[in-house]
Amino acid sequence: MALLTSSTPKSRLSLSISRELLERLEPYKHEINFSAEAEQLFTRLLEQRENRDWAKRNADALVEHGRAIAANGLAGSEFERI
Repeated sequence: MALLTSSTPKSRLSLSISRELLERLEPYKHEINFSAEAEQLFTRLLEQRENRDWAKRNADALVEHGRAIAANGLAGSEFERI
């Protein structure tokens, strides 16, 4: 995933959060860049979902690769070390 920079075009997003949480955040609103923090959180969530989906799409190949390693070793017998 490409790194986002300050020059990356931005769009607005409306969020609803609990009033209690919002009240607890109030004293820190000048210390926390909520947009930047949310963007980092969404980036991590997206990466997790994309990684999970990649693993699902490639599950059969990963299992087969694991079987090949179990049967043949990582690099073949010519590279075995004591």
